[in-house]
Amino acid sequence: MRLTRTLLACSALALLLWQPALAQDAPLDLEQASIDSNAIAIATATSYTQIPAGTALDVSTGLSTELASDAVELTSGTLKQGGYTISRDAPYALDVTAVLVRGVGQEQNAPRATQGSVRGDQYTNSEKSAAGDPLTQGNFFDNTRGAFLSPVEVQRGGHLLRVSLSVYDRKSGLYVWRGQIERDSLQVNVDSSMQQMVPALLAHFGESLPATAVPLK
Repeated sequence: MRLTRTLLACSALALLLWQPALAQDAPLDLEQASIDSNAIAIATATSYTQIPAGTALDVSTGLSTELASDAVELTSGTLKQGGYTISRDAPYALDVTAVLVRGVGQEQNAPRATQGSVRGDQYTNSEKSAAGDPLTQGNFFDNTRGAFLSPVEVQRGGHLLRVSLSVYDRKSGLYVWRGQIERDSLQVNVDSSMQQMVPALLAHFGESLPATAVPLK
């Protein structure tokens, strides 16, 4: 009987401890969902001359990267779905540029060993150190600039992904249409971003578009 009461008490205590944990997880899930929904790309475009519907285009890139090749394939497929023809002999050439700059500035504030407080001896005071002898670097704690035991927080930049499309007339050599879309975020991976960004930009193919936010999922 006493053993049964002990088991019941332990079960009740475990249930009480488990419920707050669930309550803590829920706000985190909601917060993450809110963050994800705020991931956006910015699209812009300029139209110089009207592009006839269903016209033929030669889609290519001057970059020898997998990212650029994927952008070319996605651009060609999206234009085909829109009724355009993809041909090497097309009167219009569409140049695709896709670049990814990972974590801009992430290393700028990385902690480095620096000279500690000067004790006045030959190891930390350059005036008393023999010529050419390196000084002892012992700054292990620094509240202002950061050190090994109190490092400054590394800057956490996003991953800038930019896709640029430029259409020009092969006869005149003049631009007909130019568009660009980019995002700087770690919340949506590159493949998913590309699959959403390129079609969103091409939805305004041949049109001028002011800076417009494109939500990413």
